[in-house]
Amino acid sequence: MALFVNTNVASLSGQKNLMDVTARMNSSFEKLSSGSRINSARDDAAGLQISDRLTTQITGLNQASRNANDGISIAQIAEGALGEITNNIQRMRQLAVQGGNRTLSDDDRSALGEEFSKLANVNNDIADRTAYGTLKILNYDANSAGFQVQSGAFSGEQDTVTTGNAKLASLFGQIAKNEIEAGTIAGGIDISLISAEALSALGTIGEITAAYMIQEGQSDVGVAIDAIFGADFAAQAGKLSTMGENSAFAVDVDELTKILTTTLTADHATADMSAVLTGTGSFVGVAAATAIDSDGGYSDAQLNTLHGFMTDTLLDAMSGLVTSVDKQRAKLGAEQNGLTSMVRNNTTAVVNVSDSRARIQDTDFAAETAELTRNQIIQQASTTILSQANQLPQTALSLLR
Repeated sequence: MALFVNTNVASLSGQKNLMDVTARMNSSFEKLSSGSRINSARDDAAGLQISDRLTTQITGLNQASRNANDGISIAQIAEGALGEITNNIQRMRQLAVQGGNRTLSDDDRSALGEEFSKLANVNNDIADRTAYGTLKILNYDANSAGFQVQSGAFSGEQDTVTTGNAKLASLFGQIAKNEIEAGTIAGGIDISLISAEALSALGTIGEITAAYMIQEGQSDVGVAIDAIFGADFAAQAGKLSTMGENSAFAVDVDELTKILTTTLTADHATADMSAVLTGTGSFVGVAAATAIDSDGGYSDAQLNTLHGFMTDTLLDAMSGLVTSVDKQRAKLGAEQNGLTSMVRNNTTAVVNVSDSRARIQDTDFAAETAELTRNQIIQQASTTILSQANQLPQTALSLLR
């Protein structure tokens, strides 16, 4: 065996092994102190890329859950306000039932009308004031297509919260839509072309208009519709469906309340009312030929019939409003349930994806501490051997003595 002084191969080998084991120990220290198996790309280049994609998914899912909870909050605020509106409309309907008695005096009806109009105005106020922060969610400022909620971690994963519009004009427009969907009235009706003889084509809106015309002794349909639903409604609205979309239209609560507060008398009949009663014949059951007595007034029997018609009109209208609000509430409830389910799904996904990422990225302390212990033993052994290897050149001195 050759003996060299200039080149101590054993020492160099010991130094190399000691450097390697020290590097491995430093890596173990880094992994154990950070808790992460991948602290830089050199630790696991492919694993780093995969774990970062999973991190992107996790952070997206967590934010999506917060977004969905915001959507649920909007729906809860809107649904709470609609619940109070429902209570008010139910009370308005109760007042209409009470007003169905012809035994009430003018003062009695005035008292009923005062509460009725106040509740109707309060409903409009609730619709105008209900907001999520500064975002109005129950009037014409609300997005008719619903508020979009990013409820997923990736593109194309959106849901909507449709709060709707709780203004009275919009709710009446919804009544018309419901009647069109049910086939009760035809769609695409041009309101400006409606005559007194064709009021029944407007469904509930036609009933309200007819009842208003009877109590006012008004024979002009356009004048009556504009009085209840705003100036030039018949000319501007075009179709019934636009009532819920055009902020220019609003129910005149005072005019609507007259249907409840007016005490019908024979004097309400005019020569021009025959066309109105013809158009409402299917509503009130009064034939046009006998609608107005020869003396120019209504008979007691006709007054009873017309009063019943006006009461029924209000009852039908209030029931329709309740149905309109309930449809909005039902939709909000379904959307809340959908978003709640999405939050649960996102939470489950976060758990599972985090578990997948942990298998790639997190330090296995059991394995790593075992590796550290092994390397510490090797380091100690390497240090000892290196010390001995460094003494090998001393052998050459013994030959020179």
